[in-house]
Amino acid sequence: MVVTINKSTAFGRVKAPPSKSMAHRYLICAALSPESEIKGVGFSEDIKATLSCLEALGAKAEISGNTVKIGGINIEKGIKSDNLFCNESGSTLRFLIPLCLLFDREITLSGSKRLMQRSLSVYADICTASGLKFSQNENSVTVKGKIQAGKYSVRGDVSSQFISGLMFALPLLPQDSVIDITGALESGSYLGMTVKALADFGVRISRTDEHTIYIKGNQTYKPRSLTVEGDYSNAAFFDVLNALGGNVAVSGLSEDTCQGDAVYKKLFGEIVRGCPEIDISDCPDLGPVLMAAAAANNGAHFTGTHRLKIKESDRGAAMA
Repeated sequence: MVVTINKSTAFGRVKAPPSKSMAHRYLICAALSPESEIKGVGFSEDIKATLSCLEALGAKAEISGNTVKIGGINIEKGIKSDNLFCNESGSTLRFLIPLCLLFDREITLSGSKRLMQRSLSVYADICTASGLKFSQNENSVTVKGKIQAGKYSVRGDVSSQFISGLMFALPLLPQDSVIDITGALESGSYLGMTVKALADFGVRISRTDEHTIYIKGNQTYKPRSLTVEGDYSNAAFFDVLNALGGNVAVSGLSEDTCQGDAVYKKLFGEIVRGCPEIDISDCPDLGPVLMAAAAANNGAHFTGTHRLKIKESDRGAAMA
């Protein structure tokens, strides 16, 4: 098939795809409940990986269209499989390692070579300090618990996914826990999404200040029926057409959102008006589309870009 694309002005309407970030969080919380229903799920390869791993950990899942009924993970009853395939999903890998450490059983999480090149240093340090097994090679990581409640110091400048992973697991332990975030916190808005997902399932997390998270122990995940909201990260790739002279209406986005990438609307405006300096440390997923918008307009200077190198690709180099 040969397709010819001529220069034109984009026009039309599009519904934002469901938020992959929130879908990961809702599915994990739902799997830890007796049974819940999550509607509006987009079945990307990353979401499929999370679902498969949750089933390996003991969840029962039933899929009908874009709805997933899932639940039943019980840390007292064991798991279905001690091999979890995360494919290329960093969220799956980092969110689920602390859950694996609840079972006091040797569990191996595998994935692509690129995935295993991404940092897991936070969990390696926690396991070493706690006397837990953490063994990694180029294809997989093997862990064995059992993780205990307590105080955990986590660097905030590596990835908020490590903190979110602990936030899913620690409420299930008998005693209370505290996460102390050291250094500057990057991608902090993603922690807000985790707090919201947990609250939607009846699990309460207290942030006493920007660097301290208090987690009460002995909590349970309640059954819920929820719908995944539209994804600002994906919507930006349609909405950017308006920054290029188009007329594209994007629907399906929640105005009352915790997604940090909702800032793209403001940033597109700055790019159209001039050559701004933009810090993307809290919204690295917007890096590629912001760079494209800047290249097509008056340019921009981007800071906070160091984490672009450790994504599924070196995003800065790829865009250049």
